[in-house]
Amino acid sequence: MKLIIMLSLRNLFRQKRRNIFLGIAMAMGVTILVIANSFSHGISDIMFNKIMRWVTGQVTVRFNERGRVSRELFRDKDRIMAIIKSEPGVVEADAGVGMFMRAIGNGKSDNVILVGVNTTQSISEKTRKEVEESFRLIDGTWKDLENSAIENPVIVSEEKARYLNVKRNDIIRVRFRNMFSQDQAARLTIVGIMKNDNIFMQPVIFLELDKAKELLAYRPYETGSISIILKDPQKNASALADRIHARLKPGLAVIYASVKNKNKKQYVTILGYKSDDETKKKLSGMLKLTGGTIEAAMKKDGVIVARSVASALGVSAGDIINVSYERKFESTNAELNYDISAVCESIEGLDGNIILMNDEKFYDTYYENLPKDYTLYSSAIVPEENNPCYQLLAPEWILLKRTSNTDEAIEKYRELGRKKWKGTVVDVATMYETASDILKLEGVLKLITLSAVMVLFFIIVLGVVNTLRMTIRERTREIGTIRAIGMQRNDVRNTFILETFFLTLFASITGTLIGFGGIWFLTRITINMQDNPLGMLLVNGHLYFLPTVAGIAGNVLLIVAIAVVTAYFPARRAANLSPAKALRHFE
Repeated sequence: MKLIIMLSLRNLFRQKRRNIFLGIAMAMGVTILVIANSFSHGISDIMFNKIMRWVTGQVTVRFNERGRVSRELFRDKDRIMAIIKSEPGVVEADAGVGMFMRAIGNGKSDNVILVGVNTTQSISEKTRKEVEESFRLIDGTWKDLENSAIENPVIVSEEKARYLNVKRNDIIRVRFRNMFSQDQAARLTIVGIMKNDNIFMQPVIFLELDKAKELLAYRPYETGSISIILKDPQKNASALADRIHARLKPGLAVIYASVKNKNKKQYVTILGYKSDDETKKKLSGMLKLTGGTIEAAMKKDGVIVARSVASALGVSAGDIINVSYERKFESTNAELNYDISAVCESIEGLDGNIILMNDEKFYDTYYENLPKDYTLYSSAIVPEENNPCYQLLAPEWILLKRTSNTDEAIEKYRELGRKKWKGTVVDVATMYETASDILKLEGVLKLITLSAVMVLFFIIVLGVVNTLRMTIRERTREIGTIRAIGMQRNDVRNTFILETFFLTLFASITGTLIGFGGIWFLTRITINMQDNPLGMLLVNGHLYFLPTVAGIAGNVLLIVAIAVVTAYFPARRAANLSPAKALRHFE
């Protein structure tokens, strides 16, 4: 085999001019392929790792109370955080809050997005570098956000500061409507100005997370969403999202409370019932009322009291009861009064001291005054999942199904806007699922590039075939000689195939090196595209390329394979020449 390789290399350098021109053509094709693939892969990297990663996180858990898009709110942040942080592969998980606002600077106003950022938590060195690369401060420091002596210190983008005609230490005023639909205003002090190349991040104003939550009316134990950073997100994000989704399956929303009427007191379990038509129809068939009407009981403020509770308290339909229960995060009890709509003899599958409430009214109480965990009370009555009543009762939250691509995510959010939700809607998604169209775009760009290069290589293949035919014709007597002295047909065939293989390999390596040179040159060109959407394709004002070993190796192997297959047939014909006929060949 060593002799065959030596002969192939020697023959390769015998027709230098012909092989050099053919090799240059191959190298050009490889160069285009390397640059184009690196550029398309760079676009995906920008979109996912330099935009989506900061906007939504690699995996995001979103909460919309009552399904309202403008009301990103979950009342028990620590509970969700404990679930997320216990999952393997999670590097960082952080609460996220944000709000659209109208900002007024010096004589100008514009829309901005206030985003809470936690500058006090420890982050990895890698994350710190990514933050510094994505948001380059040109004035001030991130630590200035923690200065309690300054009124609402914020960092704004250079573009927004220029538009609002403000600079460091200036005050901007903002007006906004918070998630409870209350109009508010605030003063923000600029302590830093950052520069970023992403046009989507230019309206963003960063405020320290705790101050942002306070400004937006979040309580310390509440959050708007949770963003998760993990190891090798492209490989692990979907599996992690599936695991978190499975662990977020909601139980029943339960309030264990004491109910008073005058000097009488009774401990009860309060459950919400779903208020959709199908559930109300089923529930109506299961209730045996002894007081009130089914119409009153099914209204949105309907309160149904079990007969055992009504007898103990001495109340009937139309009376008012006082409900008191311990809250999870507050030291004082929640105190509420309810009008009894109906009294029921019993509820099939749900006996005991029970109060049922329409979920619309129930969730108002449950979310605003989150109760302590019912498992702390041994006498709480909570049906099992196999109980016929279970599916009729209000869950802690509504968990949306997982989606796998952008189209499904869009349809899911359309449904979110169409339906009238009573509880908090919880969604778990990865950035690859939310923006799967970006991956499709990368695939299309690669396909277009590959198609164009394949056309080029088709022309090159014709050159390879023609070159081999000329070479075989020129070496016919040589083939006859080496066959006459004992070289086997396979060796003759392999000599020509290896010659083509080495030519293609050397051309591919050269083309790859030229491609890297081209990438180096293109990334040195500064492009000014401020306020242009195409600026999102730039990093630090330069084109961004991301070559990958797998991508380049795959392209080189494909090209070499095409050339070798193409060379096989002329090489086989040369090997099949009889020595006598080859030796008689004369031109």
